[in-house]
Amino acid sequence: MGGLSFGNEVALWVAANTDLLRALSVSAPAVTPLYYLMSSLKGDDFLANMRRNWQLGAPDETPEHWQRLSPAFHIDKFDVPILFQMPEQEYPYTLDYTIPLIRARRAEMHVFPHEPHVIFHPRHKLAANERNLDWFRFWLQGAVDEDPRKSKQYERWRQLDGGKE
Repeated sequence: MGGLSFGNEVALWVAANTDLLRALSVSAPAVTPLYYLMSSLKGDDFLANMRRNWQLGAPDETPEHWQRLSPAFHIDKFDVPILFQMPEQEYPYTLDYTIPLIRARRAEMHVFPHEPHVIFHPRHKLAANERNLDWFRFWLQGAVDEDPRKSKQYERWRQLDGGKE
């Protein structure tokens, strides 16, 4: 499964709460306390949107909602390998869940410089799309591209366990 923007939220929720997936690729941040904290500098409109769209106040105001929605509280529930291909302007918002997942050998992250919410530079789009194709072929079909320039990615991916010890 893959996700961008709200699709990212859905994909991460499905990965953490079901056993339907075998691999995941996402490219946008999810709502987490860190996302809320950093984005709160955007002002009252952002905070009102969080309350209206997500029923989320500050983490200490609505802790039960944060526990239910935020992947930062469900690191142990991710049991599929996750590929994060993030725009530079947004990846810092993900560090409260991507770093623990990377350290647990459940995820890999690539950050594309000078990119906003949707990656648009042709070179970056090509790299992300090729990597997604390789990622899903590897995890779903066991396929490995014989291109020697890609050998290191497959070495890294073989080290991932998707949370399965």
